[in-house]
Parts: sequence; structure tokens; C-alpha cells
Amino acid sequence: MTYELHYWPNIPGRGEFVRLALEAAGADYVDVARKPASEGGGARALAQILDELAPPPFAPPVLVFERRVIAQTANILLFLGGRHDLAPREESGRLWVNQLQLTIADLVDEAHDTHHPISSGLYYEDQKEAAKARASHFIAERIPKYLGYFERILEGEGESGAGLAGEQLCYADLSLFQCLRGLEYAFP
Repeated sequence: MTYELHYWPNIPGRGEFVRLALEAAGADYVDVARKPASEGGGARALAQILDELAPPPFAPPVLVFERRVIAQTANILLFLGGRHDLAPREESGRLWVNQLQLTIADLVDEAHDTHHPISSGLYYEDQKEAAKARASHFIAERIPKYLGYFERILEGEGESGAGLAGEQLCYADLSLFQCLRGLEYAFP
């Protein structure tokens, strides 16, 4: 059966982490909102499906597979990682990769908040001064802390391994790649 990914069609945000995992796995999937409206896709289809799904997800991304409705990026990736060899087989390894993904989610959240430090409901233009102060701190303090952490893991702290979970490519490796590209774009 084919996965259905429900995420905004033109926003490379949290859904991009899921898209990367699906692509790396070679999984058969439909990116529903990116389909033409005439084929049941588009942003309107995304809003409609979110109202119809049970149990109801809070927000996209949402992965629908068979009768499962899986929301939240880290949760979707935990599911896909086990099914498509993008996470270790043993429980301790799967939990480690999920922990890394949750840390990446924290980094993404902090990066997002540099542009919306007062409220996500306000436009960036309405909070520019606060955003400048937040971004300055984020660049000087938070980015080095996060990247230093991931660098220590990638160096292996005395162990050999090419990625965050050793030799095997995992979804946290893909997500860290996406996160780094986003940081390069937002903070050149």
C-alpha cells in the first residue's frame, strides 16, 4: 500500500524531514497537497483531510498508511525508520535515533522562534527588533551548542561510525542534513 503524506504544498518545513526519509527509503508515497486540485490535491485537500482524519491530528505533517494516522514529525520518522531500515533494529538504537530527532526538533523550533520571538501569530515585520535580539543570541550561543553536540556524536567519541547512529544511514542523519541547509539559508 502507498503512504499518503499530508503537508503544505509550498512550505519546506517539518514535512521536508518526512519527504527526505520517504525518498531515502525508496518508499511508494503520494504527496497529497502537491497533487493538482483536479486530482484531489492542493492546500484545500490538506485542510479537508485534517478535518476528516480520526484520530484527529493537531497539524501537518500527517502520514496515512493503511488505517494508521500518524502525526508529528518525530513520530512519523520513528514509524518509517523501523519499517525502512532508517533506524537500528534494536530498541536502544531506535530510541537513540528518536532522541536525536527530538533534539533536532528543538533546534528547528529555536531557529523558527528567531523570526517569531514574540508570537507565531504575528508577522516577522511586527517583531523585527525582538527578532534581531533573539537571532543574535541564537547565532552566538545556541547554534554552537547544538552543532557542537552533533559534531561530538559524529566524531564518535572514540567509536567508529559515519553517521549519528554509526555506519547505517538513519532518519536523524537526513534530518540533520536538512536542518543544516536551513541554517545556512536563514543565517548565511
